[in-house]
Amino acid sequence: MKTLLLTDLHFNTKPLGILKAQTRCVLSIIIEEEPEEVIILGDLMMHRKPTPTVLLALKEVVDFLYEKRIPLIILRGNHDSETKADDGVTALSLFSYHAKVVTQTWFDYKTKRAFIPHYENEETIKRHLESITPGYTVFGHFGYSGCLNSVGDADFHIMLGNFTTCTYLGHIHKYSQKDNVTILGTPYTTNFGECGKENLYGLLYSDGSVEFKPVKSGPRHLVVDHSQIADKLEYINDPNWFTLLRILIDSDASPIPYDELEVGFLDIKWKPSFDEDHLSSYQPKRDLFSINEMIVEDYIDAAQTNLKREDIMEGYSLLKHED
Repeated sequence: MKTLLLTDLHFNTKPLGILKAQTRCVLSIIIEEEPEEVIILGDLMMHRKPTPTVLLALKEVVDFLYEKRIPLIILRGNHDSETKADDGVTALSLFSYHAKVVTQTWFDYKTKRAFIPHYENEETIKRHLESITPGYTVFGHFGYSGCLNSVGDADFHIMLGNFTTCTYLGHIHKYSQKDNVTILGTPYTTNFGECGKENLYGLLYSDGSVEFKPVKSGPRHLVVDHSQIADKLEYINDPNWFTLLRILIDSDASPIPYDELEVGFLDIKWKPSFDEDHLSSYQPKRDLFSINEMIVEDYIDAAQTNLKREDIMEGYSLLKHED
């Protein structure tokens, strides 16, 4: 059996044209690989409350699999959840006519698999990881301590020791493998900070072997110095990609050949006016300025507003703990 693994599609309508490129990328992978099953490890949508256009694009993918009679399993990611309540409510439920939408942890005893969607409460994830039967394969949407940086600070509180069996994770956008945990990463870049990163999809076989392949089309973010445009023009204009191009310029920049660029999105950004190696490494031990409950309370007392105090405080609480 050949199972296609994808994650963090982040279907989005901005900038114009990117949604179509994302949809074509996913469909082209399915068409090329002809899998017998597809598992998407969460974050199919960019926003918790997706537009109808995004839902229709996702429906196009689900309908294609439905017509080909290819089973589909979808994990609920943090971007797919309507709120942070861990209640499993998600717009992905619209696709239950074909997909198995995993909104709460599910153990498939027949295939010896465990599916753990995203939970804001990491203790829930730890508890479910501890209950995994040896020999099961785990699919999840979360990270572990150290996967975002080398030391694990400002990271996750789930340790690698919590993983006792082969695990495939979504949620983190960069591919990596450590011990028995594989982070799949996105099939294309989702912002300029991901420029140049490896974009892969996975193929899982019945014998337990796995293969990772590079994506050959779809959205890609490029960052190019203005002086390199002429030399990289053919690469920039590669028709296989929906290119989001950022050009770095300075006061000595030569004219940009806009009429020669064939890209989906163009962004111009000034280069730093000083050497980044000379930046101070100083980090304050306390906030120099932050909005806290006291400031919000003062605003409520002084402002002329028809909003209720509890509504404003609830909104502040949501923003404080937002992604």
